[in-house]
Amino acid sequence: MASPQLEKQNMASPIYNFHFLLALLAMAASAFIHPALSDESTRQLIDKICRSVEEYAFCSNTFNQNIKGSSVNITALTQITIEQALNNSTNTHSFIFGLLSNTTDPAEKNALTTCENAYRLVTSNFNEATMHFFEGDYGSMLDSERRSPRAQESCITIFSTPPTPPNPVADRNRQMRILIAMAVVTGMELTTKLS
Repeated sequence: MASPQLEKQNMASPIYNFHFLLALLAMAASAFIHPALSDESTRQLIDKICRSVEEYAFCSNTFNQNIKGSSVNITALTQITIEQALNNSTNTHSFIFGLLSNTTDPAEKNALTTCENAYRLVTSNFNEATMHFFEGDYGSMLDSERRSPRAQESCITIFSTPPTPPNPVADRNRQMRILIAMAVVTGMELTTKLS
């Protein structure tokens, strides 16, 4: 048995500190590695969905940041897309409303009014989709989601109609377009599985 002084000396040695730090890093890394990454069927399902939308990385990151648990089914992925789409549309609507209240340029005011109306409709559609989802009425959920692309598109096209003001919501529009597509794809997958 080593003396207390020798143990104290070993604990303070650089090699001991290095091993201790490595063990801590390994524990921390395992806590932050997303459980979904270890489940093959979940990965395949996410891959199938994300290959159906315009931006694979955004889609995959959205799922991996919001999955709770190591294995999820299409119902859980559908819930994630609805929640993320509703959150994004609500935040974007608020953002546009704030911009609208501060603009004096008539062209920009017109464009932002179109966008505010579009995002009000998209938010309403995803509120309905959420209600139908939790009622288990997946067909009506999908119908509500499918009304969103046209509404959201009006916020994109208004910025290409002369006079063209700068587009302060271009990236938000891109994200919303992808989230809507993800919601529709997961909704179709869910209703197909249940048919």
